[in-house]
Formats: sequence, C-alpha cells, structure tokens
Amino acid sequence: MKIKNERVKQMATMGKRRSVAASNGIIEEQRARLAVLEKKSTDALSIVTTTIRNLGDVNAEIDGVMTAIDGYKAELDATQNQLGDTKEKNLKILNKFRSLIED
Repeated sequence: MKIKNERVKQMATMGKRRSVAASNGIIEEQRARLAVLEKKSTDALSIVTTTIRNLGDVNAEIDGVMTAIDGYKAELDATQNQLGDTKEKNLKILNKFRSLIED
C-alpha cells in the first residue's frame, strides 16, 4: 500500500509539472502574441500620424495657392478698375469731340 501511495504522489507531482510547463508555454505564447499586437498597434499609429502630417502639409500648400489667387484677384480687380476709369475718360473725350463735330 505504501508503494501505491508513493506512485500516486509521483503521478500527482508529474501532473503538476506538466501543468506548470503547459502554463509556462501558454504564457510565453500569449506574450509573443502580445508583442506582435503591440507592433501592429505601433505601425497603425505611425500610419495615422504620418497621414495627419501629410494632410497638414497638403492644407498648407492649399493655403499658399489660395493666397496667391487672392493676390491675383486683387491685381485683376485693380486692373479692371483702371480699365473702367480709362474707358470713362475716353468716353468723355469721345463725346466732347462728337459734340464739336455735330454742332
């Protein structure tokens, strides 16, 4: 009976060792999986950060183009106003010459 009890104890100890070894294996497997997921998370965050920076750069370029367009508009408006003034002066002179000829 003593031998049988010893054998049961040995088997129980072996079961615990296997259980501990299995647990250690699972833990290592999960740690490895965690490392992979952390890498994926870091990569995804990097993509988002790069996208944000790129969109900011694009918007800065758009602002530059819009500022240039505003400058062109201002120059075109000034030119249009000058043309209008010149046309008005020309009409006055034209009308004076016409009145001289027609009278």
